[in-house]
Amino acid sequence: MSPAAPSSPPHWSHEPPGPWYRWRGYTVRWLLFGLVVSVFQPVADNAASVYVDKAYQALTGLLFGTACAVVFTQAENRLNTPRLRWKTWTIVLCTWLVVKVVFVSVVSAMG
Repeated sequence: MSPAAPSSPPHWSHEPPGPWYRWRGYTVRWLLFGLVVSVFQPVADNAASVYVDKAYQALTGLLFGTACAVVFTQAENRLNTPRLRWKTWTIVLCTWLVVKVVFVSVVSAMG
């Protein structure tokens, strides 16, 4: 007989489910999303400030990703405890939309 293969531990946190359950994985994903989407935006024609503009875009993308991570983590852990795939994707889209509207509103209000 062959010995039983050891079972691997789950890849998520061992913390009890709560409002911040699995926040690490969600944060990494949203930060990457915010960074990639913001860095691939076009910049102004001024060639002298391309790297400065890209740095500002990266910082804004990381801030956007952080806001999305906070909103998504709270919504996912309150509204989708059984982790239904369709609910998760609905929460992803709503999170992106709400945070984007807030960001655009703040930027336009600042002038």
